[in-house]
Amino acid sequence: MKNTNAPHMNRILVLLLGLACGLAVRPARAALTDPAQIQTEAYVNLVQADQSLDAGRMDEALSQYRAARNYYLQLGKDFPGWEPRVIQYRKTYCDNQIADIERRKSGGQPDERPGLRTEPPPAGSQPQDSAPVVAAGRAPERAPEADRAVEINYLKSRIASLEAELAEFESLQDEAETLTAQNNQLRQDIDAANQKLGEKANGEQAVLDGLRADLKAKDDQIQSLQQQIDAKKQLDQALNDMEGKVNELRDQNDRLNKEIKTLDQELDDAEARADKAERQAKQAEARQKDAEQDLQKARADRDGAEKELAAVQRKPIFEKSANEKAKTVAKAAPEAKPAEKAAEKAKAESTPAAAPASRFLATVPPKPIPDGLSAADYVRQLLQEGDNDSALATVQNARKAARTDMNLALIEGIAMIRLQRYSDAAAMLIDLAKNNPRNAEVHATLGAAMMGAGFHAEARETLLMAVKLDKNLPECHYNLAQLYAFIDPIDLKLARKSYKQARDFGLAADPQLEKILNPPVKR
Repeated sequence: MKNTNAPHMNRILVLLLGLACGLAVRPARAALTDPAQIQTEAYVNLVQADQSLDAGRMDEALSQYRAARNYYLQLGKDFPGWEPRVIQYRKTYCDNQIADIERRKSGGQPDERPGLRTEPPPAGSQPQDSAPVVAAGRAPERAPEADRAVEINYLKSRIASLEAELAEFESLQDEAETLTAQNNQLRQDIDAANQKLGEKANGEQAVLDGLRADLKAKDDQIQSLQQQIDAKKQLDQALNDMEGKVNELRDQNDRLNKEIKTLDQELDDAEARADKAERQAKQAEARQKDAEQDLQKARADRDGAEKELAAVQRKPIFEKSANEKAKTVAKAAPEAKPAEKAAEKAKAESTPAAAPASRFLATVPPKPIPDGLSAADYVRQLLQEGDNDSALATVQNARKAARTDMNLALIEGIAMIRLQRYSDAAAMLIDLAKNNPRNAEVHATLGAAMMGAGFHAEARETLLMAVKLDKNLPECHYNLAQLYAFIDPIDLKLARKSYKQARDFGLAADPQLEKILNPPVKR
């Protein structure tokens, strides 16, 4: 252990020797962050540069002057408040020395170098923070007394710092020696304990082997029980899964039963509406027959009156009587007009439930179906091109070979609607709707035909049924909007809703309908 009571002077000499060695040999240092250390490094490089220049080693002196100048530049940049006058003076000195050496190396004459003097430290600065400087080109021992005093003060501060570090190091060394002794004692105790444990282990090895055998047997038994428990858990999980699937199937069954009941109810409602429409069609047919009879009677009366008027005109003697009879005939003749209107209305209200044999036939010959196209696709193409007559003739010809094809029947109804044969289309489509009560497109087409034929209430019910079956029918929403907007009972709120849905599905705008639904606000 190092003796801490050595004379103080010896310790100072050792520190001075270490500092001198540090000045002689400068190893590579890490980047410095303390301004005092940076100033010390700059001063050391400056002294070594002066010594190298006095010895004639100009390259070495040039490198050391540059290193010192870099340190002073770092101080001026990072610590601008750190002795700015001294730092600027020494940097200028380094610049002058560097320029002189470069000129001498290029063959010029050396300048008279002024001696490096120490600038007075700023007020309030500590003397030990200032690094000593010497005159360039002279030996350090010939420096002025003031520089030597500054250097001694700096060395004393460094000695004090090193003594503090040395005291701390000695304290740490004492603590390390104490810990080493304790560690050696612990090692001895551990060796003794290990020896005792080895002796005891030799006697208890047999007992330990027996316990290990028992433990292995119990482990095997535990593993067997664990496997049984895992198998039981898997069985319980399988049972729970099966119960969950059974409950799910029961729920699905209940939902299907409810849907079946709902569908049955809707089917019953559709059949009831179909029966009602059929009865209304029969009543309309009866009204049409009565209107035709009244029309024939009115025509006969009109013909008789015309004959009587012609006979009176041939007899000028009875001019007054003829005029009176003409007036009578004129009065009787208008009475035939309501009968004609009734007949025309009866024809417009012709039943949509008429038998298929009485449907409207095409007036043009059918077109041949091109190869690669089905009849339905080709007829739809003709409808898109606006050739409605040819489309009707072609689909009627195609249905001769496919009487049960629902798609062709629906297209035939669309073709008749395009030709404004609304009553004939309704008569055919009502049977198609009976046979396909869940087809939304059939109901939508039937509703359009009834709407064109003037059966507005039935058309509204049929269109609502189509929307209930499929909400993605823009034409159906548009037709409902027209019924709500123009036909009693008028409901503009429902009309706006249906029109908005039709527009949302991409249907083109209707300015006339929008004018009714969104009237301009009066200011």
